[in-house]
Amino acid sequence: MAGFPFVVERFDPSAATDEDFDAYHRVVAGSQSVERPDEVPLTRDAVVARLSTPFPGLGATLYWVARSGGTIEGVAQARLPEDENAHLGLVEVVVRPDVRGRGLGSALYAAVVPELRSRGRTVVETSQVVAGGDGERWAVGRGFGVVRSIAVQSLSIADADRSLWTVDVPDGYRVLRWRGTAPDEWVASYAEARGGIHDAPVGGQDRSEPDWTVERVRRAEEEFHRQDVDQRVVVVVHEATGRVVGLTEVIVLPYRQYEALQGDTVVVAAHRGHGLGRCLKGTMSWWLAGRPGLQHIRTATSTDNAHMLAVNHALGYATVRTMLTVNAELPRRP
Repeated sequence: MAGFPFVVERFDPSAATDEDFDAYHRVVAGSQSVERPDEVPLTRDAVVARLSTPFPGLGATLYWVARSGGTIEGVAQARLPEDENAHLGLVEVVVRPDVRGRGLGSALYAAVVPELRSRGRTVVETSQVVAGGDGERWAVGRGFGVVRSIAVQSLSIADADRSLWTVDVPDGYRVLRWRGTAPDEWVASYAEARGGIHDAPVGGQDRSEPDWTVERVRRAEEEFHRQDVDQRVVVVVHEATGRVVGLTEVIVLPYRQYEALQGDTVVVAAHRGHGLGRCLKGTMSWWLAGRPGLQHIRTATSTDNAHMLAVNHALGYATVRTMLTVNAELPRRP
């Protein structure tokens, strides 16, 4: 649109000014208020902390901003996962709601693409698209395909019926829990059990779940520790074999103390059908309810995973919105 000149450039959070952080916050908080009104509003401090310590486990992060008159009006980031996902660029583009439709998002994406190509990435993907929102319309217009639908569900600690969390442990099993570091005696079977996530529904997304080993578990734990992330794990052990056969994991980020984010919940195939998933998540809910300041637990589940959605509803979770995963082959020219 004429009369709205802007420039796109790389952004280094370590060299940013207070004015940059103020504007960056206005962009992401403004977008959140329109597209995710159910969430606790992001504070400036939380945005700055997220820039300095990006969400763990997704590789290096690169940033771009679109400025008009020197002020940041749009932002983009690219995560560069490794190992089985080294072909992916996980991209998020956010433009302040009142200046959308003026080409900032497309210009930001155009700046990201050559960098991803230079790093050997062949697929662009994101799961941060609200169904029916501006982001979906923009992504589809850019040639992205919708490959997965995700139900975001939330459990309010204050309003929940806690009796729903009390689930008897089935005969022949017992429940254990730990924070931060898996005990040496359990880490091998815990890593093996985590592999059960590979048969969870993921639609057509290109991102693969990790191949868990003891070494990979320890690396993930170390990264959480470095970033002061509170990681909590509840597992169920099969008494007859002494093996971990089910688990659920949550994390609480240091700059989002009000919210626990659900990680994997897995029950090994041979042990499904006994109610272990609900038992695991109910135990975790009771544990988290004692954490000072925690307001809710948030989880994201494929809309075609009817079983896990039913488990969550049985524990008191409410579905708050639908998110989409979209992806596309990396274009030769944006």
